[in-house]
Amino acid sequence: MSFRQANQVAIHRLFVAVLGAGAGLALWVLTDNWDSPFIAPALYLAIFVFVFVYSLVVLALIGPLGSVRALLGALMLAVPVTILASMAGIRFVMATDLLDNAVILTAILILVLFATPFLSCWLSNRQTWLQYDLLFDTAWVITVRYAVAWVFVGVFWLALFLSNALLQLVDVRFLQLFFNNTWATFTLTGAVLGLALAVIYEMRAMISPYLVLRLLRLMVPPVLAVLTIFLAAIPLRGLSEVFGGFSTGATLMAAAIAGISLVSTALDRDDAMAVKTRGIRLATQGLAVLLPLLTILAVWSVFLRVQQYGWTPERVLAATIAGFLLVYGVSYAAAVVLRTNWMVRIRQINVFMALAIIVVSALWMTPFLNAYRIAVNSQLTLFEQGDISVDQLALWEMEHEWGRVGRAGVRSIEAMKDRPDYTEIMDKIEATRAQTSRYRARLEVEQSIIPKQSEILVSMLPTRPESFVLASDAFVDLPLYRINQWLKGCQRTLADGRAGCVLILGEFTPDAAPGSEAMLLYNDGNDQSRAHFVALSDDKVADVKEVFDPVAKTWVSLPADAITKALDGEFEVLPRQGSALHIGGQVLEPAN
Repeated sequence: MSFRQANQVAIHRLFVAVLGAGAGLALWVLTDNWDSPFIAPALYLAIFVFVFVYSLVVLALIGPLGSVRALLGALMLAVPVTILASMAGIRFVMATDLLDNAVILTAILILVLFATPFLSCWLSNRQTWLQYDLLFDTAWVITVRYAVAWVFVGVFWLALFLSNALLQLVDVRFLQLFFNNTWATFTLTGAVLGLALAVIYEMRAMISPYLVLRLLRLMVPPVLAVLTIFLAAIPLRGLSEVFGGFSTGATLMAAAIAGISLVSTALDRDDAMAVKTRGIRLATQGLAVLLPLLTILAVWSVFLRVQQYGWTPERVLAATIAGFLLVYGVSYAAAVVLRTNWMVRIRQINVFMALAIIVVSALWMTPFLNAYRIAVNSQLTLFEQGDISVDQLALWEMEHEWGRVGRAGVRSIEAMKDRPDYTEIMDKIEATRAQTSRYRARLEVEQSIIPKQSEILVSMLPTRPESFVLASDAFVDLPLYRINQWLKGCQRTLADGRAGCVLILGEFTPDAAPGSEAMLLYNDGNDQSRAHFVALSDDKVADVKEVFDPVAKTWVSLPADAITKALDGEFEVLPRQGSALHIGGQVLEPAN
């Protein structure tokens, strides 16, 4: 490398490092003055979004594009996103509340991430900016550059931390400046990130995305195998079990995103670069064909949750993502089924879908797609129809998170003076307004629900001996999750219609008073039974412990028929250190 070339490289590195440092310092200034009375919330929001988006985009563009073109080109994305974010900020009582809102922030990030490769290609050549091969390469280059750069930032800070610790041994503390001053931390992080991005682009021939793409292709067959097993197991397990958890929808959507990404990865930028190995190519086709089934399940999981509890902004976002995934899945499968030029078709689908995602992400911040209005209208409709109770109503979210339309919804509920539970409603609203912590608000709601849930559990829970009677408020001192765990077990009825739970009285610790201890067995929904030791005080549960088998020296996992045996009296409570429950060949004692 000539002296002139080396000088140009050094200047470029310094320029990008200074750019990164400036971005870090600007973000620190903004975060340090977020509550300044001298900056109007709407203006603060606009400045913050602009600085964040502009910094993110310009650091992605610089290198592949010249410095001037990157600096000016980044404005083409940062300015519209800032305008859209400011428009969305109008929905909130204070515009800066948007920065605490995960739904809108997600829409902004998706918009920026999908739009940046298109912008880079357009700035490079306006005639070919929609060509899939260029978009594919650009998107992956940006992804790998940022990923490796952030890894380097992490390694840098680790090295700085160790260096500081070493120098402190000889009472040299100048490096402590970067740990004690937040502005220095932000600035140095930005500078190191910028420098790393510049160097990585210079080394693009060695640090390319092709290694990552080749490795990801190897994941197609195992992912196809897991997906096949999952779909084949659904008829055996039943849909009710699959959709029983709150994280089901997120898991299905994450799996669908992984499947779509792997198919696109295997197809690469064009046919010449696409996977050649027959086995992996067939696996790619198989994965594409199965994607509609997975995405249909994702959509169905969101639909079930909405049907139960109504719309929330998070569920509107989840439904939007699930809808896009469904279109991806159906389109991919159709392209494979049509056979001819199926890889070309999928690449065309990717371009079209990326543009559609950009448009919909932008609409999320306009009045045309207001997730908060949808959520409030849904909550009010369900509440008026009696489909949800005041405890299930998202009152705190409407008052504190869903902006102006949310508070208007609370006022609409306040106006329902002819309801028989109006006093209870007003008490809930006043408590909600006074409680600024979402966690504490949920805790208060849980505390109000526990007595009713305890009564339901007691009414369903069989006891052995049958003469033992629990008080209706036996479980009121337990957390709601524990009560619901046992209640769900009871609701999973046995083949003969009996409840899937039982409480067996016994003296399981030394010197225990009669009637003060028991083992509670319940159906865990996985073709097994679980057990908990419960200590009783005046017919109330005072303590809960896990159960251990001291003979097998394992934590207890009982077969599904253990509850049937317990209900039929096929168990014994025999002496040990205190006593132990013997059932189905296992010994149950409370864990220490």
